[in-house]
Amino acid sequence: MHVCIHVFIFSLMDFPLHFRQDLTELENSMVNIIKIFHSYSGENCKLRKGDLKELINTQLSTFVKQIQDSETLDIIFTDLDENHDQEIDFSEYAALIAMVTSACHKSFHED
Repeated sequence: MHVCIHVFIFSLMDFPLHFRQDLTELENSMVNIIKIFHSYSGENCKLRKGDLKELINTQLSTFVKQIQDSETLDIIFTDLDENHDQEIDFSEYAALIAMVTSACHKSFHED
């Protein structure tokens, strides 16, 4: 199944724009998550600490407290950097998105 998903994502980028308009709301959200990652990552498609800080402070500012000190950034970065390469790849970024989404979901049920 993993291979099928991988092939689907690559083929999706080759679709003409009018086919992309037929995407579901969830599929559009997934495309936006990918686009946002690429707008902050460098040519090697990885986020450095500064990139991650800017992404969180700009794109997640309602759900995540703004990162203002380097200690907080270091903790978040270390927790996400599973392979310890000092960069956040897409899978590690996806884990951040999943964690924040899960936390938001829990807060919806606390009201």
